[in-house]
Amino acid sequence: MVWIENISYLVAFIVSAGTSAIGIMVSIQIYQQRKKPIFSILLYQQIFLFSFLIYGSWGNMALHTIINDLDLNDSISGKLNFFIPLIGIPFMLVSWFMLLKFAHNLNGYKFAKPVVFGFFPALAILIFVLAFLFHQEIIPIPGNADLFVVRVLVAFNLLIHLFFILPFLKINKNVSLLKETGFDKKWALLFFGVTLLYSGALSFITTFGFISVCVSIVLVFSASVFIPARIYLKTAGEGDAQNMDFAAFCKYYEISKREAEIILEICSGKSNKAISEKLFIALQTVKDHNHRIYTKTGIKSRVQLANLVREKTGL
Repeated sequence: MVWIENISYLVAFIVSAGTSAIGIMVSIQIYQQRKKPIFSILLYQQIFLFSFLIYGSWGNMALHTIINDLDLNDSISGKLNFFIPLIGIPFMLVSWFMLLKFAHNLNGYKFAKPVVFGFFPALAILIFVLAFLFHQEIIPIPGNADLFVVRVLVAFNLLIHLFFILPFLKINKNVSLLKETGFDKKWALLFFGVTLLYSGALSFITTFGFISVCVSIVLVFSASVFIPARIYLKTAGEGDAQNMDFAAFCKYYEISKREAEIILEICSGKSNKAISEKLFIALQTVKDHNHRIYTKTGIKSRVQLANLVREKTGL
Protein backbone atom coordinates (compact mmCIF):
# COMPACT_ATOMS: atom_id res chain seq x y z
CA MET A 1 0.00 0.00 0.00
CA VAL A 2 2.95 2.34 0.56
CA TRP A 3 3.81 2.44 -3.12
CA ILE A 4 0.18 3.26 -4.00
CA GLU A 5 0.25 6.14 -1.52
CA ASN A 6 3.53 7.45 -2.93
CA ILE A 7 2.26 7.25 -6.51
CA SER A 8 -0.97 9.03 -5.48
CA TYR A 9 0.98 11.90 -3.94
CA LEU A 10 3.25 12.09 -6.97
CA VAL A 11 0.29 12.26 -9.36
CA ALA A 12 -1.41 14.89 -7.18
CA PHE A 13 1.80 16.93 -7.12
CA ILE A 14 2.22 16.76 -10.90
CA VAL A 15 -1.41 17.76 -11.45
CA SER A 16 -1.23 20.64 -8.98
CA ALA A 17 2.08 21.94 -10.36
CA GLY A 18 0.81 21.67 -13.92
CA THR A 19 -2.46 23.37 -13.03
CA SER A 20 -0.58 26.21 -11.35
CA ALA A 21 1.54 26.74 -14.46
CA ILE A 22 -1.53 26.65 -16.71
CA GLY A 23 -3.45 29.15 -14.58
CA ILE A 24 -0.60 31.66 -14.51
CA MET A 25 0.39 31.21 -18.17
CA VAL A 26 -3.20 31.54 -19.40
CA SER A 27 -3.65 34.68 -17.28
CA ILE A 28 -0.46 36.13 -18.76
CA GLN A 29 -1.67 35.37 -22.28
CA ILE A 30 -5.06 36.97 -21.64
CA TYR A 31 -3.40 40.11 -20.27
CA GLN A 32 -0.95 40.34 -23.17
CA GLN A 33 -3.77 40.02 -25.68
CA ARG A 34 -6.20 42.43 -24.00
CA LYS A 35 -3.88 44.95 -22.34
CA LYS A 36 -6.55 45.97 -19.82
CA PRO A 37 -5.94 46.62 -16.11
CA ILE A 38 -8.63 44.16 -15.04
CA PHE A 39 -6.68 41.28 -16.57
CA SER A 40 -3.55 42.28 -14.67
CA ILE A 41 -5.69 41.96 -11.52
CA LEU A 42 -6.62 38.43 -12.57
CA LEU A 43 -2.96 37.62 -13.22
CA TYR A 44 -1.88 38.80 -9.76
CA GLN A 45 -4.76 36.87 -8.21
CA GLN A 46 -3.55 33.68 -9.84
CA ILE A 47 0.08 34.24 -8.85
CA PHE A 48 -0.71 34.86 -5.18
CA LEU A 49 -3.34 32.12 -5.03
CA PHE A 50 -1.05 29.42 -6.37
CA SER A 51 1.83 30.67 -4.22
CA PHE A 52 -0.36 30.07 -1.19
CA LEU A 53 -1.71 26.73 -2.42
CA ILE A 54 1.74 25.35 -3.21
CA TYR A 55 3.02 26.36 0.21
CA GLY A 56 -0.19 25.41 2.01
CA SER A 57 -0.27 21.91 0.57
CA TRP A 58 3.14 20.59 -0.42
CA GLY A 59 5.19 23.02 1.69
CA ASN A 60 3.21 22.08 4.78
CA MET A 61 3.61 18.38 4.10
CA ALA A 62 7.36 18.76 3.83
CA LEU A 63 7.57 20.82 7.04
CA HIS A 64 5.38 18.37 8.93
CA THR A 65 7.62 15.52 7.85
CA ILE A 66 10.63 17.38 9.25
CA ILE A 67 8.78 18.14 12.51
CA ASN A 68 7.80 14.51 12.96
CA ASP A 69 11.42 13.44 12.45
CA LEU A 70 12.51 15.80 15.23
CA ASP A 71 10.46 13.81 17.75
CA LEU A 72 9.10 16.89 19.58
CA ASN A 73 6.64 16.64 22.45
CA ASP A 74 2.94 16.80 21.65
CA SER A 75 2.44 20.38 22.91
CA ILE A 76 5.20 21.92 20.77
CA SER A 77 4.31 19.74 17.79
CA GLY A 78 0.66 20.83 18.01
CA LYS A 79 1.58 24.51 18.12
CA LEU A 80 3.93 24.17 15.14
CA ASN A 81 1.25 22.34 13.16
CA PHE A 82 -1.12 25.20 13.92
CA PHE A 83 1.18 28.15 13.25
CA ILE A 84 3.13 26.87 10.22
CA PRO A 85 0.14 27.25 7.84
CA LEU A 86 -0.31 30.86 9.02
CA ILE A 87 2.99 31.83 7.36
CA GLY A 88 1.33 31.62 3.95
CA ILE A 89 -1.70 33.69 4.98
CA PRO A 90 -0.41 36.99 3.44
CA PHE A 91 -0.45 35.36 0.00
CA MET A 92 -4.04 34.23 0.59
CA LEU A 93 -5.11 37.71 1.75
CA VAL A 94 -3.74 39.33 -1.40
CA SER A 95 -5.40 36.66 -3.53
CA TRP A 96 -8.76 37.26 -1.84
CA PHE A 97 -8.44 41.01 -2.30
CA MET A 98 -7.58 40.64 -5.99
CA LEU A 99 -10.49 38.24 -6.48
CA LEU A 100 -12.97 40.72 -5.00
CA LYS A 101 -11.43 43.60 -6.93
CA PHE A 102 -11.68 41.59 -10.16
CA ALA A 103 -15.38 40.85 -9.58
CA HIS A 104 -16.22 44.48 -8.83
CA ASN A 105 -14.21 45.93 -11.73
CA LEU A 106 -15.63 43.34 -14.11
CA ASN A 107 -19.11 44.59 -13.24
CA GLY A 108 -18.14 48.26 -13.48
CA TYR A 109 -17.84 48.96 -9.76
CA LYS A 110 -14.92 50.29 -7.79
CA PHE A 111 -13.87 49.60 -4.22
CA ALA A 112 -14.56 52.46 -1.83
CA LYS A 113 -11.43 53.75 -0.10
CA PRO A 114 -12.50 52.39 3.33
CA VAL A 115 -12.65 48.92 1.79
CA VAL A 116 -9.25 49.27 0.11
CA PHE A 117 -7.52 50.50 3.26
CA GLY A 118 -9.51 48.40 5.72
CA PHE A 119 -9.46 44.96 4.08
CA PHE A 120 -5.93 43.87 4.96
CA PRO A 121 -5.77 45.39 8.48
CA ALA A 122 -9.15 43.93 9.42
CA LEU A 123 -8.31 40.38 8.33
CA ALA A 124 -4.76 40.61 9.66
CA ILE A 125 -6.00 41.74 13.08
CA LEU A 126 -8.60 38.98 13.16
CA ILE A 127 -6.01 36.32 12.33
CA PHE A 128 -3.54 37.79 14.84
CA VAL A 129 -6.17 37.74 17.60
CA LEU A 130 -7.03 34.10 16.84
CA ALA A 131 -3.35 33.15 16.76
CA PHE A 132 -2.76 34.97 20.07
CA LEU A 133 -5.70 33.23 21.74
CA PHE A 134 -4.40 29.84 20.67
CA HIS A 135 -0.81 30.68 21.59
CA GLN A 136 -1.87 31.70 25.10
CA GLU A 137 -4.04 28.59 25.24
CA ILE A 138 -7.08 30.72 26.02
CA ILE A 139 -8.63 28.64 23.27
CA PRO A 140 -7.17 25.11 23.34
CA ILE A 141 -5.61 23.81 20.13
CA PRO A 142 -7.65 20.84 18.88
CA GLY A 143 -6.04 17.41 18.67
CA ASN A 144 -6.06 17.55 14.87
CA ALA A 145 -4.61 21.04 14.41
CA ASP A 146 -4.15 20.63 10.65
CA LEU A 147 -7.81 19.85 10.02
CA PHE A 148 -8.89 22.71 12.28
CA VAL A 149 -6.75 25.23 10.37
CA VAL A 150 -8.05 23.92 7.04
CA ARG A 151 -11.67 24.31 8.17
CA VAL A 152 -11.06 27.85 9.43
CA LEU A 153 -9.50 28.83 6.09
CA VAL A 154 -12.35 27.13 4.22
CA ALA A 155 -14.87 29.17 6.22
CA PHE A 156 -13.04 32.44 5.44
CA ASN A 157 -12.71 31.44 1.79
CA LEU A 158 -16.45 30.76 1.49
CA LEU A 159 -17.20 34.15 3.02
CA ILE A 160 -14.91 35.86 0.50
CA HIS A 161 -16.58 34.00 -2.37
CA LEU A 162 -20.01 35.08 -1.13
CA PHE A 163 -18.83 38.68 -1.47
CA PHE A 164 -17.36 37.74 -4.86
CA ILE A 165 -20.76 36.91 -6.38
CA LEU A 166 -22.55 39.99 -4.99
CA PRO A 167 -21.52 42.38 -7.83
CA PHE A 168 -22.90 39.89 -10.38
CA LEU A 169 -26.31 39.99 -8.69
CA LYS A 170 -26.70 43.76 -9.05
CA ILE A 171 -28.38 45.43 -12.01
CA ASN A 172 -25.47 46.63 -14.08
CA LYS A 173 -25.43 48.80 -17.20
CA ASN A 174 -21.76 48.18 -17.91
CA VAL A 175 -21.93 44.91 -19.83
CA SER A 176 -18.89 45.34 -22.08
CA LEU A 177 -16.41 43.43 -19.93
CA LEU A 178 -19.00 40.82 -19.03
CA LYS A 179 -19.63 40.23 -22.72
CA GLU A 180 -15.95 40.35 -23.61
CA THR A 181 -14.93 37.83 -20.95
CA GLY A 182 -18.08 35.73 -21.02
CA PHE A 183 -17.89 35.57 -17.22
CA ASP A 184 -21.38 36.72 -16.25
CA LYS A 185 -23.73 35.92 -13.37
CA LYS A 186 -24.34 32.37 -14.56
CA TRP A 187 -20.63 31.57 -14.55
CA ALA A 188 -20.06 33.38 -11.25
CA LEU A 189 -22.72 31.20 -9.60
CA LEU A 190 -21.22 28.09 -11.19
CA PHE A 191 -17.81 29.11 -9.85
CA PHE A 192 -19.33 29.47 -6.38
CA GLY A 193 -20.82 25.99 -6.75
CA VAL A 194 -17.37 24.62 -7.57
CA THR A 195 -16.04 26.45 -4.50
CA LEU A 196 -18.65 24.71 -2.35
CA LEU A 197 -17.59 21.37 -3.83
CA TYR A 198 -13.90 21.65 -2.99
CA SER A 199 -14.72 23.28 0.35
CA GLY A 200 -16.66 20.18 1.33
CA ALA A 201 -13.75 17.98 0.26
CA LEU A 202 -11.25 20.09 2.23
CA SER A 203 -13.42 20.02 5.34
CA PHE A 204 -13.02 16.23 5.46
CA ILE A 205 -9.54 16.08 3.99
CA THR A 206 -8.27 13.48 6.47
CA THR A 207 -11.32 11.20 6.47
CA PHE A 208 -9.98 8.65 3.98
CA GLY A 209 -6.27 9.14 4.53
CA PHE A 210 -4.04 9.87 1.57
CA ILE A 211 -6.92 9.31 -0.89
CA SER A 212 -9.01 12.22 0.43
CA VAL A 213 -5.87 14.36 0.75
CA CYS A 214 -4.91 13.83 -2.90
CA VAL A 215 -8.46 14.25 -4.20
CA SER A 216 -8.93 17.47 -2.19
CA ILE A 217 -5.65 18.94 -3.45
CA VAL A 218 -6.47 18.14 -7.07
CA LEU A 219 -9.97 19.62 -6.69
CA VAL A 220 -8.81 22.91 -5.17
CA PHE A 221 -6.01 23.40 -7.72
CA SER A 222 -8.31 22.56 -10.63
CA ALA A 223 -11.03 24.91 -9.39
CA SER A 224 -8.48 27.73 -9.07
CA VAL A 225 -8.05 27.99 -12.85
CA PHE A 226 -11.83 28.21 -13.43
CA ILE A 227 -11.95 31.96 -14.13
CA PRO A 228 -8.94 32.32 -16.49
CA ALA A 229 -9.92 29.10 -18.29
CA ARG A 230 -13.44 30.39 -18.90
CA ILE A 231 -12.20 33.75 -20.17
CA TYR A 232 -9.56 32.13 -22.38
CA LEU A 233 -12.05 29.73 -23.97
CA LYS A 234 -14.54 32.55 -24.56
CA THR A 235 -12.02 34.90 -26.19
CA ALA A 236 -10.35 32.12 -28.16
CA GLY A 237 -13.72 30.98 -29.45
CA GLU A 238 -14.50 34.45 -30.74
CA GLY A 239 -11.04 35.02 -32.17
CA ASP A 240 -10.69 38.05 -29.90
CA ALA A 241 -13.41 39.77 -31.95
CA GLN A 242 -10.73 40.89 -34.39
CA ASN A 243 -11.17 42.06 -38.00
CA MET A 244 -14.74 43.30 -37.50
CA ASP A 245 -16.02 46.34 -39.33
CA PHE A 246 -17.00 49.49 -37.45
CA ALA A 247 -20.71 48.66 -37.55
CA ALA A 248 -20.02 45.29 -35.97
CA PHE A 249 -17.82 47.01 -33.38
CA CYS A 250 -20.70 49.32 -32.44
CA LYS A 251 -23.13 46.41 -32.25
CA TYR A 252 -20.74 44.36 -30.12
CA TYR A 253 -20.32 47.16 -27.55
CA GLU A 254 -23.93 48.42 -27.89
CA ILE A 255 -22.81 51.82 -29.18
CA SER A 256 -25.60 54.19 -30.27
CA LYS A 257 -25.56 56.07 -33.59
CA ARG A 258 -24.56 59.37 -31.94
CA GLU A 259 -21.89 57.66 -29.85
CA ALA A 260 -20.51 56.06 -33.03
CA GLU A 261 -20.17 59.50 -34.61
CA ILE A 262 -18.30 60.75 -31.56
CA ILE A 263 -15.97 57.72 -31.56
CA LEU A 264 -15.01 58.43 -35.17
CA GLU A 265 -14.29 62.06 -34.34
CA ILE A 266 -12.21 61.06 -31.32
CA CYS A 267 -10.23 58.63 -33.47
CA SER A 268 -9.59 61.45 -35.94
CA GLY A 269 -7.98 63.44 -33.11
CA LYS A 270 -10.64 66.10 -32.53
CA SER A 271 -11.09 67.65 -29.10
CA ASN A 272 -14.40 67.66 -27.26
CA LYS A 273 -14.96 71.29 -28.21
CA ALA A 274 -14.27 70.60 -31.89
CA ILE A 275 -16.66 67.64 -31.80
CA SER A 276 -19.43 69.72 -30.22
CA GLU A 277 -19.03 72.39 -32.93
CA LYS A 278 -19.02 69.88 -35.79
CA LEU A 279 -22.01 67.87 -34.55
CA PHE A 280 -23.90 70.94 -33.28
CA ILE A 281 -24.32 69.61 -29.74
CA ALA A 282 -23.38 71.04 -26.34
CA LEU A 283 -19.90 70.44 -24.97
CA GLN A 284 -21.35 68.78 -21.86
CA THR A 285 -23.35 66.44 -24.09
CA VAL A 286 -20.13 65.35 -25.76
CA LYS A 287 -18.59 64.69 -22.36
CA ASP A 288 -21.65 62.68 -21.30
CA HIS A 289 -21.40 60.59 -24.46
CA ASN A 290 -17.69 60.06 -23.82
CA HIS A 291 -18.45 58.73 -20.35
CA ARG A 292 -21.03 56.29 -21.69
CA ILE A 293 -18.64 55.14 -24.42
CA TYR A 294 -15.88 54.54 -21.88
CA THR A 295 -18.28 52.59 -19.67
CA LYS A 296 -19.51 50.38 -22.51
CA THR A 297 -16.05 49.61 -23.88
CA GLY A 298 -14.35 49.28 -20.50
CA ILE A 299 -11.60 51.82 -21.20
CA LYS A 300 -10.63 55.05 -19.44
CA SER A 301 -9.18 57.48 -21.99
CA ARG A 302 -9.36 58.73 -25.57
CA VAL A 303 -6.05 57.07 -26.40
CA GLN A 304 -7.28 53.71 -25.12
CA LEU A 305 -10.49 54.13 -27.13
CA ALA A 306 -8.58 54.89 -30.33
CA ASN A 307 -6.31 51.89 -29.73
CA LEU A 308 -9.31 49.64 -29.11
CA VAL A 309 -11.01 50.72 -32.33
CA ARG A 310 -7.80 50.20 -34.27
CA GLU A 311 -7.20 46.76 -32.74
CA LYS A 312 -10.74 45.57 -33.44
CA THR A 313 -11.46 47.16 -36.80
CA GLY A 314 -8.13 48.20 -38.29
CA LEU A 315 -9.36 51.82 -38.68
